[in-house]
Amino acid sequence: MKPLFLLGLALFSGATLAADLKPFEASFAVSRNGKELGTMAMTLSAPKEGDWLFVSRTEGKGGLAGFLGVTIEERSTLTLGESGLASTSYRYNQDMVGRHRARQLEIAGGKATESDDDKRWSYPVEGPVLDRHSMVLGIATHLAEGVSEGSVFDLAVASKGKLEEWRFLVGGTEQVDTGNGRIEAIRVERLRDNPERKTVSWHAPKYDYLPVKVEQVEPDGERLVSLLKGFEKQ
Repeated sequence: MKPLFLLGLALFSGATLAADLKPFEASFAVSRNGKELGTMAMTLSAPKEGDWLFVSRTEGKGGLAGFLGVTIEERSTLTLGESGLASTSYRYNQDMVGRHRARQLEIAGGKATESDDDKRWSYPVEGPVLDRHSMVLGIATHLAEGVSEGSVFDLAVASKGKLEEWRFLVGGTEQVDTGNGRIEAIRVERLRDNPERKTVSWHAPKYDYLPVKVEQVEPDGERLVSLLKGFEKQ
């Protein structure tokens, strides 16, 4: 079964990160091909100065996901140092009737140690590297620094046993209808080697450039959407 929520990208680092990151709580409706699939709660908190905890929890409510009782929780811990914001650990846990899946990532001393159920990897990393779950914070920080329509930026991602560079294209400003009203947002698309798979997110200046909508289209035409229901600064 594919993940219910598809915010699997990375985090951009820069000199103004401390000012751009602010604690928040948000909720999203998740759908597949226009049908309700579940809900997701997202929180960012600062347990202590310089440290951040980013948590997303998705629960299946409709269709097969609801029948199987699917829940997905992702937890990223991050720290802010002289070189920028970096992930120190990531946890992914998916539970449903008859199945449990777990992923873990630790980054320390220039090395990433990663596992996905029974698979294990260890590989070198350089500079501030982030896990794929933290991408919403990365894009938010990048946009807050000021970007122009048509610009492209790369993000370093530790994922599936290797360090990758993911590329993103900044589009124009669009109006997005959400459960929290119509919101002005900047369109950002991930540029993939496979053009039949598309990931697009819309980020609202009103909410510190966090996403109000994320859409992923698979090669078979399946369309998965996460849409903002509510947002509150802490």
